[in-house]
Amino acid sequence: MAPDPKNLQGRSSVDDVQLLPLEEQRFHGEYKTYFKHKRGNFLKSITEFSDLWECFQLLNDIWQREMTDLEVSSDQHQLLPKMLFMAAHARILTAMELGFSCCIGDAYSILRDGIESVTHAHKIAAEPGTATTWTNKEKGPKELAAYDQIFTHRKKENLFPEQHGLRRLHVFYAQFSQMATHSGIVSMGKSFTDLSTSGNLCWGFNYFETDPQRLALFLFTMLQVSSFMEEAFYGCYETRLNLDTGLGDMGSRFKERKEQQLRYLWAKYKLESLAVPPERPAALS
Repeated sequence: MAPDPKNLQGRSSVDDVQLLPLEEQRFHGEYKTYFKHKRGNFLKSITEFSDLWECFQLLNDIWQREMTDLEVSSDQHQLLPKMLFMAAHARILTAMELGFSCCIGDAYSILRDGIESVTHAHKIAAEPGTATTWTNKEKGPKELAAYDQIFTHRKKENLFPEQHGLRRLHVFYAQFSQMATHSGIVSMGKSFTDLSTSGNLCWGFNYFETDPQRLALFLFTMLQVSSFMEEAFYGCYETRLNLDTGLGDMGSRFKERKEQQLRYLWAKYKLESLAVPPERPAALS
């Protein structure tokens, strides 16, 4: 059964969205409508939240520069953690696209995977001996049990230490699990709509989050989490990355713009009525 058209309403009319000739040729029916809404959401979101979008792009530039600085390494023990950090960065890019397309649940789910990659990378970078345990996971029950002991059980204690700010990521890891990854009341509730009438019971599922106030909070939360992930990456390789003075300048610009966005979004969209953002500035307390 195709989704109810009422649940596919985007942030702009499908008539405002243009498809490429190949897309016009290959897409049809309900999927074309869905895709147009999704693209329209993205275009409207990067316009309405243009400064927030710029913050995401600046953070991406920082990630890219850090990875370039670390391309050549003489320490073979750092190859696996660097690859895991790169995987986390890839998750951020995908989450960005989904978030600004108003697919918040999907964005949160993927960003949670990115957090997990960061924690594994940090663990292996700090304790190179755990790399063998990580890579041998699929070899047999004994190896899987050894992996679980480090990377599955007691996650908060094992993978989210205070070092490099990882402990604060645990809060979001847990929230994203409930809101997006696991099927349950919380994850379903954010997309649920009661369409019942006096004579009929009808529940709807909204494929997109189109409320600007909620989007402002969700997107800023994604930015905050992505920045925490980058800080963990930087922290693991600080001795080397500190040599790049230009990188420090980029980081300072990002932090300033992020704080400006928090104050702006808090005031314009009255975020206090929804929830307290991850880090409320002292000036707003």
